[in-house]
Amino acid sequence: MSGKNEIIFRTFKTYQNYYVYDRHTGAVIALTEAEFNELRMIEEGKAPSEQSAIIKKYQMQGLFVPNVVKHIHHPNTEIIEHNADKKLVQLILQVTQQCNLRCEYCAYSGIYAGNRVHSTNRMNLEVAIKAIDFFFAHSIENSEVTIGFYGGEPLLEFELIKKAVSYVKENCNGKKIRFAMTTNGTLLQGERAEFLAKNGFIIGISLDGSKEEHDSCRKFADGRGSFDVVMGNVKKLSEDYPDYVENCVSFFTTVNPYMNLHCVLEFFKANDVINDKSIFYNTMVPQNLKEEVSYTEAYFQVRKFEYIKTLFYMIGKLDEKYVSRLTSNSVDKAIRLKKALHNRNELNEMMHHGGPCMPGILRLFVRYDGKFFPCERVNENLDYYNIGSVQDGFNLERMRALLNVGKLTEEECKKCWNLRHCLMCSNEIELNGKEQPTRKDKLLVCKEKKVQTEFDLYEQSVLNEFGYSLSAEVM
Repeated sequence: MSGKNEIIFRTFKTYQNYYVYDRHTGAVIALTEAEFNELRMIEEGKAPSEQSAIIKKYQMQGLFVPNVVKHIHHPNTEIIEHNADKKLVQLILQVTQQCNLRCEYCAYSGIYAGNRVHSTNRMNLEVAIKAIDFFFAHSIENSEVTIGFYGGEPLLEFELIKKAVSYVKENCNGKKIRFAMTTNGTLLQGERAEFLAKNGFIIGISLDGSKEEHDSCRKFADGRGSFDVVMGNVKKLSEDYPDYVENCVSFFTTVNPYMNLHCVLEFFKANDVINDKSIFYNTMVPQNLKEEVSYTEAYFQVRKFEYIKTLFYMIGKLDEKYVSRLTSNSVDKAIRLKKALHNRNELNEMMHHGGPCMPGILRLFVRYDGKFFPCERVNENLDYYNIGSVQDGFNLERMRALLNVGKLTEEECKKCWNLRHCLMCSNEIELNGKEQPTRKDKLLVCKEKKVQTEFDLYEQSVLNEFGYSLSAEVM
């Protein structure tokens, strides 16, 4: 691309057709082969845009507007102080850093560089009450909020959770409260199960499929597999509180290189206790691993097969019942992209790529010692992510910096064709032993995001060629 006023676009082609993605309008336009070749020359800097008849033709239609982006600045920066003061949405209390399992792929297992490991640190009632008081004082504009309990395994601190729930109910002042918890399911029995059911806790139970697959990673500290205990608890919970399980219980499966993915899918398909619609698949986090992990060829074959079935569903060639929850998020993603490409909203002078949420406002994570973090997914060992405490309140300067992580690559972002579709949280950037991300570290992720968006645009175009429309329902 050349010229004083840079026109930013991306050309690509499918097996059948030629296309260009126009950054300013966010639209994808089908081209003739001659148009594609000319725009590709301009894109590669081998021809001037000012002399292009193709550019002028499409400018008459409102496309190919010279770059208007002057500042990389998150639009929510100006409201972050107000929202931090009055509009907190969810509180997550880390009641313990201890766990009774030692899962191979756990974020706290020691396989991630710089991350914490399991410990005996636990939250006391005083810190929990201060966190709850702070949350209520800073969520006055929200009539409905969520309070979650996190670990380690949170049910190890059941007595603390009971006292915290009691305190919340006594001090909520009419605010509607949803309680939530992610648990490994090993302690989900007796009084604990009854308490969660009676208080309507939204719970996610970690379950990795069949006994063999689950037990290959999810083991007790003494090496025993946890499948039999978890499934026994799930069956009992389903018998005692069927409506509660139907409405409030989901299952989280972490797709990892140690499992046979085909066996996992077959287990959930055949299981008569667990509803397939309640299963959510997560992928093992790839950033900051001390050693690279490799998936088997069989794993990729299964994923490709399930993905192909999803594509057939989206073009109306396959019934939804044949589509796995493993790939159902591809449907949601395709619908969001199709809508975005058809909106044709023009860019503003001030922009920021997607990804960062307002730290601490959507999911205020309070560590066992009362320190604040943007959410439960960040590295608690890094001061970079510490956004305050129950004693001192929010560090708004730190929160603004996390929200504006795009500043690290401001000059590159201003001219990047992928600005609209880049979704990057600072937590995705590998720190490589540093205390905070650098421009160089972020640019490595930028490269990956461009590759992903190119694939998404290609996929969307091929789907359209085969008759895909927005009538496809989100599963």
